[in-house]
Amino acid sequence: MKMQIKKQLTKITLGSMLLSIPFSAASVYGQDVVAERNTVLLKSGSASIQFNGQLATAVRPVTYKQGSNFIPLRTFAKLYDYTISYDAATRQTVISKAGKEIRFTVGTDRYTWNGEERFAAGKLFELKGNIMVPIRTWSEITGSRFEANGDSYSLSWEGEVKDVPPVAKFSTNKTVYKMGEPIEYSDESYDEHGKIVKTEWEGMNRAFFRPGVVEVTLKVTNSYGLSNSFTQEIRITEESMYTEEEFNRLFTSPGDKISIAGPSVLHMAKVPYTIESKPMQLIRSNSPEYFLEEGIAYQDSISGKFRINIHNGNRSGKTLTIYLIATNRQSYPVTYNIEAFGKAGPADYVSTSGKNAVARFLEDTAHGKPRAKVVLQPGESVIVLPDVSDTPLKPNLIMTSYTEIQTSDELQFTVAAVDAEAHPGQNIFEILPELKQLDRDGRHVRGTFQDADRSLIINEALGYKEQRISIGDLDDSFLQGEDKVLGIPETNKGNTGVRYNVRVKVAPHTLIGLNARGGHYAGALLVNDRVVQAVEKSILKNPDELGILYRTGDKEETVELTLVVASGSNLPINLVFIPMPKTAQ
Repeated sequence: MKMQIKKQLTKITLGSMLLSIPFSAASVYGQDVVAERNTVLLKSGSASIQFNGQLATAVRPVTYKQGSNFIPLRTFAKLYDYTISYDAATRQTVISKAGKEIRFTVGTDRYTWNGEERFAAGKLFELKGNIMVPIRTWSEITGSRFEANGDSYSLSWEGEVKDVPPVAKFSTNKTVYKMGEPIEYSDESYDEHGKIVKTEWEGMNRAFFRPGVVEVTLKVTNSYGLSNSFTQEIRITEESMYTEEEFNRLFTSPGDKISIAGPSVLHMAKVPYTIESKPMQLIRSNSPEYFLEEGIAYQDSISGKFRINIHNGNRSGKTLTIYLIATNRQSYPVTYNIEAFGKAGPADYVSTSGKNAVARFLEDTAHGKPRAKVVLQPGESVIVLPDVSDTPLKPNLIMTSYTEIQTSDELQFTVAAVDAEAHPGQNIFEILPELKQLDRDGRHVRGTFQDADRSLIINEALGYKEQRISIGDLDDSFLQGEDKVLGIPETNKGNTGVRYNVRVKVAPHTLIGLNARGGHYAGALLVNDRVVQAVEKSILKNPDELGILYRTGDKEETVELTLVVASGSNLPINLVFIPMPKTAQ
């Protein structure tokens, strides 16, 4: 009976979707599509297409502009089995297949075919990040048969018939649930001849808290851009298993967030601790936070082990390259070794860049492979972080990195932003002496600090009642250091880049979470050597949100938490320990 219901729902869903398309094969050709030809049917203003008789969705709709109808290159290149790439040096989108290479440049009415320039039927343009080409031009490039009937169009071409869209399908462990009862979803989608690359759910919740009938839809898309959907109904009774708060505290996954009454956190018992500082030098290069021009952002000579946090945006109006350069000013060789590294960006938001960079840094700290030592001869300079300098920072974007480095003796480290186009034919080592020292922005931090690793010593088991550990408040001072460029004192406001280690015994059935108290927070922690983001798909926006980090089991256990304060976020934060509700029998 269950399988019969699923099959019926599949037919209803696909049937209704096909009926919604305002044209058919017959409306263009007057007959069914023959099997030995590939055929795509389109309509002006619509992203819905029929490909070899099957419903699909292009990444962008057919768009009328400049007297021509344009189609998204990405979708149609994949349908025609072209490889698509982007040449950053020439700023051209490139498709290739069987010895053919076609290059497209946005803003022009020309393209090149194996180096030969040809004219398109209109100027190419971008629509939400996707290059659009005229249908007629595409038919000429591919040798396709192009036909029009009003605002409906078809393209057909000889060759192997392409794969049909994937099959969307899922099941649940039941069809009737109580309010607050956990629902298990099993994605059973498949694609016999391709690969499913995107999965989208609509209406899917882990539980529902109002009685009635709900619809859940799964949409899958394959590597050719073809999509299929499946919808199933779930009935919720008036009987309750858990309230929404109980359910969220019991079942929300680590890395996700739930609602919490912000004032209630401050009423939790504050856990006393002592701080044990450990030797770790820290360099922060974050002032100016936004580059308005090229120049040297920070410079210091340092030896031993240190952590460096580079966090900058670009408001120069030009594409910049960010460098970390090491120079040996000694009369003998000096070695260095990168022990951990994490980079994120370029990104639109400081919080996204900071969170992802610190998450990757912590992952590398816990599970990264050893790197080879680098030997610098006297007077030699090298690029320390090619992963950063190989990533151009375009205007209005942000990039963040965290790195731990061990040196055998003193090296000079320089953070620089360079407009490469302003120095044709020169490498960074030739440009560096010409760069000016950038001014501080008066708000953000740059400097060198000591004792940047802190262990919080707690002498009690937590979680037998609601408790909180406050980090970054009056009991936890900011590091004091020096801007080595200007020789002036500096305070590490926000303690960004500082590592906090907490090893604590925790009661059975305890929920551990992170609550932001000083504004938004987006970061990550190591929880028993596993990286957990706070939070994965968003940020903690205010004190009324709790990021889930961990739950203990049936026994008291020791939990190790490691936090490196993330760029673009705010202290203080609270680590909270809450007894979980009892599970339903």
